[in-house]
Amino acid sequence: MTKLCFIITGLSTGGAETVLLKLLQRMDRARFTPEVVSLSTLGEIGPKIQALGIPVMALDMRPGRPDARRFWRLVQHLKKSQPDLVHTWMYHADLLGGLAGRLASIKRVLWSIHHSDLSNRNNKRSTLWVVKVCAALSHWVPVHILSCSHRAALVHTTAGYAADKLHVIPNGFDLDRFFSDEAARVDVRAELGLQPNTPLVGLIARYHAQKNHLGFIDAASTLHVQMPQA
Repeated sequence: MTKLCFIITGLSTGGAETVLLKLLQRMDRARFTPEVVSLSTLGEIGPKIQALGIPVMALDMRPGRPDARRFWRLVQHLKKSQPDLVHTWMYHADLLGGLAGRLASIKRVLWSIHHSDLSNRNNKRSTLWVVKVCAALSHWVPVHILSCSHRAALVHTTAGYAADKLHVIPNGFDLDRFFSDEAARVDVRAELGLQPNTPLVGLIARYHAQKNHLGFIDAASTLHVQMPQA
């Protein structure tokens, strides 16, 4: 039985957090024994992971405020738990979780990347600082670095990450959850006060420049000229 420890920056609702949940839902528990550590809080995803019978520990670190005592608590936890593999998710977890794993004498540490935009405009200065530190440590701390896309891998290689350790594994999705539902189609239009045959287009994403809400509005204005009924 392989013992796994997943360390993630936080467990609030988000793309990477949801991917971790889906991974744990489909994991072969006859082969793997997982646990999860959140650097911050349990958020909305933590209880869902606990409902799977998987232990979740929240260190309650505050964003932008390094806490030596909580970091050392993580090191001590890993020394006691001794997982076969530490898999970290997102920059702050890559940095702190990776270093904690090494200090706990865990030989197999994996990082993962879920971001492809390192521009000054769309990122906090502190986040870009963490990326720079991770780029330097990438040659020593992780044995492999997993990227969710080829674009993200290229961006981080350019930023100085160890190219020989980068591997692309796209996010997985359960396609059985997505299917045409005529009843839901009618219900949504009724809820919004629209005619049953009204063309309906939407965008669901966090409010961030990378998600291009402005581009969606521009596209909607163009579409409105050609299809005012949409």
